[in-house]
Amino acid sequence: MNNQLYIYDCLTGKLRVSDGSMMPVGAGKRNTFRVEMDRENGGSFVQRDEVCRFFPHGNIESYSLNGIRLKGDCVIKPNNLYLMVLAGGCIICWYGDPAKRPNFSGYDPGTWYVYDREASSWHGPYALPELKAIAAKLPESALATFRGLEHCAFYLRDLTEVIRHLERGSAVPATEAQVEQAELPTELRCPSCWESFKRREALAIATHPDLTSDSILGEDAMQRFLPTQLNSHGLPLDDRGSPCSEYACPHCHCKLPPFFDSTRQHIFSLIGVPASGKSYYLASMLHELEHELAREFGMPFRDADPASNAPLNDMRMRLFSGGSEKETYIGKTRLQSSLYHRVWRHNHFYSMPCPFIYRLNKGSEAYSLVFYDNAGENFNPGVPADQAIAAEHLNVASGLFFLFDPTANPEFRSLLKDNKDPQLRTDNNMAGRQSMLLAETEMRLRTQLNLPPNKKLDVPLAFIIGKSDTWSHLLGPEPLLPLVRSGMFMPEHVNANSARLRQFLFNVTPHLCMNAESISNNVRYFMVSSLGESPVEFTDDQGQTLLAPRSGMVHPFRVTDPVLWALSCAEPALLPSSQH
Repeated sequence: MNNQLYIYDCLTGKLRVSDGSMMPVGAGKRNTFRVEMDRENGGSFVQRDEVCRFFPHGNIESYSLNGIRLKGDCVIKPNNLYLMVLAGGCIICWYGDPAKRPNFSGYDPGTWYVYDREASSWHGPYALPELKAIAAKLPESALATFRGLEHCAFYLRDLTEVIRHLERGSAVPATEAQVEQAELPTELRCPSCWESFKRREALAIATHPDLTSDSILGEDAMQRFLPTQLNSHGLPLDDRGSPCSEYACPHCHCKLPPFFDSTRQHIFSLIGVPASGKSYYLASMLHELEHELAREFGMPFRDADPASNAPLNDMRMRLFSGGSEKETYIGKTRLQSSLYHRVWRHNHFYSMPCPFIYRLNKGSEAYSLVFYDNAGENFNPGVPADQAIAAEHLNVASGLFFLFDPTANPEFRSLLKDNKDPQLRTDNNMAGRQSMLLAETEMRLRTQLNLPPNKKLDVPLAFIIGKSDTWSHLLGPEPLLPLVRSGMFMPEHVNANSARLRQFLFNVTPHLCMNAESISNNVRYFMVSSLGESPVEFTDDQGQTLLAPRSGMVHPFRVTDPVLWALSCAEPALLPSSQH
């Protein structure tokens, strides 16, 4: 058995792991487990013959372990959770089989609750420093725990030592240190309305059947409420005493995905004119990303909320499992389709794009990736405000993807006049619309972010030249460089490919390059094919001739390249890189 020791710092939310034989813990840089406390070194964990013991150092008079004051060494038994208060530090220890370790990613040490054992009552939520005031009013038997720490609690009296450490200014409570120390944001951002809020402000969703009629969502929705009482499992209790496991945004009251508060979130916004193939690209890209991240980097990529992702999962199934062109066809995204829902924002209900949320894990770190499939009409110049607001996720995005459709561009069409692709035979009336969309995007971002004319965004912008199966021969016989090699992401290959594609595109339609580069300081060019070959014509039940992928012949080409690059920009340490 290869047991490992995990130390979770409740002051910073940082998790550290080691399977070494000698593992010191303290505030100094030389410690295996560097945690917030008053001492440079507070003690050592020693593992010998599958037994782990903790030895306090000579200047530690005593420490608390699961509420018991100790002076000497102690045994850390396998597969048991230990809560330790040591020299002003507040840590959780667990030693054992890594497959059985607790779900540390679900811990939220920024939201504390207090249990009065004598009165059998819960109090909270509190930030850790706020426990000092409540401690003076409660008996010494009172317990304190935080969200996600099930079946375990500190004695409130022991935490006063930790609070004194915070008051001396040598440590920062977890709610303020999570971006720097734990790689977690200090605030959450709702994926439905894009407003930000703190963890402690998240609302619980009532489960008792009597508690219907929410103040915003109406009589058919369950009530949303700020939790004040928890059960023994750490779940909020509604006004009828029913445990609640789901949470909602305090602004729009939309349900949040499970464990949303324990992940770093990144929004990736996809834009393009109508009929440019955004839905096909999104479906094929997510399908391929699921396989590539696991195969190349050993990272699981999966649904964070299968119920909310159902429309996109249906598109994926149609695209890759449809038995006929009628089944593989994905209709045009419309404002009132299943890809949109009503969201309360700025004191009004708007039709907003549904967030498609996926979770990516790397070891103990978890990330939420949020994608949107906007109708192209949302980006038309002069659209009503109730349509333009649906595209405001661009303002908070970690990456922008512009999908360029060469078959709708007059300059490209003139180069492909001998091509038999049916997309080139249709009169889509899109001349100039794509450069107009980029100009409209720039104008909205500058206006909404109050960005002066001489400034650009730093957010990465991927210029995606789609439908490469129709035009890649124009680029020449030399293939593009691979972005991943032997499990390593290659930023230098991104830059080399981008420079080559940019020069090619500039020679064909230079104003599009200039428009994109007026938005961001960080633009890269990519070529993709969502289908791998040209679509075919079929006749629907109304006798209308439509285009769809050939059944069983969908083979996406390089669709993950833009996302891998955007991820490397948003989280530089996430992907193993040739430049790290």
